[in-house]
Amino acid sequence: MSLKTVFTALLAAALSVAAVSCIENNRAMGEGLLPEGYIPVVGTHTFDVPVTNRVSDSVQSFNSSNMLVGTMSDPVFGTVIANAASYIVPYSDSTDFGDEAELIGAYLTLSVDSTYFLESNQEGIHQRLRIYRLNRRIDSTMQFCNSLTPDMYDPDPVTVSDPVIYGKGSIRIDLKDDYARELLATTKEEFEDMDLFLDRIHGLYIEIEKPLGNPSGGRLNYLNLGYSTINLDYHTKVERASGETVGVDTTESFVFGYVTAVNNFTTGSASLESDNPGEFLYLEGLSGVKPHISATSLKSMIDDWLQESGLQDKNVILARAELKFPYEMPQDFERFDKEHPQSIYAFTNTPWATDTLRQFSPLEEVYRTDNIGSINRSERFYSMDITVYLQQLMSTDAAEVDRSMDLWIAPMSESSNSYYDSSVYYSIDNHNYNKIILNGPAAERRPTLTVTYGILEK
Repeated sequence: MSLKTVFTALLAAALSVAAVSCIENNRAMGEGLLPEGYIPVVGTHTFDVPVTNRVSDSVQSFNSSNMLVGTMSDPVFGTVIANAASYIVPYSDSTDFGDEAELIGAYLTLSVDSTYFLESNQEGIHQRLRIYRLNRRIDSTMQFCNSLTPDMYDPDPVTVSDPVIYGKGSIRIDLKDDYARELLATTKEEFEDMDLFLDRIHGLYIEIEKPLGNPSGGRLNYLNLGYSTINLDYHTKVERASGETVGVDTTESFVFGYVTAVNNFTTGSASLESDNPGEFLYLEGLSGVKPHISATSLKSMIDDWLQESGLQDKNVILARAELKFPYEMPQDFERFDKEHPQSIYAFTNTPWATDTLRQFSPLEEVYRTDNIGSINRSERFYSMDITVYLQQLMSTDAAEVDRSMDLWIAPMSESSNSYYDSSVYYSIDNHNYNKIILNGPAAERRPTLTVTYGILEK
């Protein structure tokens, strides 16, 4: 049994006994678990967290549920803009247009799954879209919100006019003939082999018109994957069973929004970045501003405490390390429920392919603890367990600590793949939009880190 396991077991037993009175004192409890001569010392310490506000400008944005399109503005957080790209694939794998197909026309039907808005008068506002053809195939390098750039799509829209979306049902959008002819040029081999088709028809990019100076309001629209379609109407000749050849008008359908979308969002909260936040901390979902804790600062704070407490040469083992972020209740309860996520957690931010494309991952203890950043509405705070992370940071040499160990506090989503098993997976929430004003370091109820620890002395 490891020393850490031994201490944790003893600590749990000690705490449970301390919580109950009028119980016989069994002085032999735990005998034999520790090496002879070792005496455990238990303590707690609460730190003020060295927290700053930083923008998380590179967030993975592949989504298997919806294409996110829309814009919202806030006088504090600024404007969030969400655009989306996805594949087009044929419904059929056996169509043959032949050499005599003649175009009649084509139209796209966009299907709206749901919407998000904060003000009721914004529920049905019109928002203008522009839709472009991608000029390169979607691949894993496009999985971040800042990785899809204007050079990756044709600046000439594929639509006859700029469509307007009202946030409900579906809308029909007429496509230009030149784009329809690209679809009509699909060969029999491309119908049979999706990779061949995707090599030529890369997909579409939907861009929302930017708001015109409105400091508040807007709507985000979640478009269905798999339910938005392109209908291609054409005239062709077919041979009847009698041998007669006749002309017919028919339709071929394509899926827009196949399996995966790349949601390309930008946020306007960079002005809230601060190395010395005062009364408030700001947390915006997607790529917005978030509380950020430097691993170097956290390591220095812990090392200073160990030094001041005379523990620098002791075997200090953490039983628990809890981050707590208080907030104050706003007057508008209904809006509070829509803006605040149910869970925020600590993420690390590591390079992927390049240093500017960085992937957010929750701390590994999210799978080992029940304290995963859930909101406590009665006491008005979020709390989260970071025990394993902090123990590892304490044992890491200060010269080896880098920014990939920094903590980012962000909304967290939970998912499971019931098709294979019932396992639960956690990730940064790149689907829902949230914004929170938390208490800052200068507030009376400020962010804290509380450690419960033990010292094994001989």
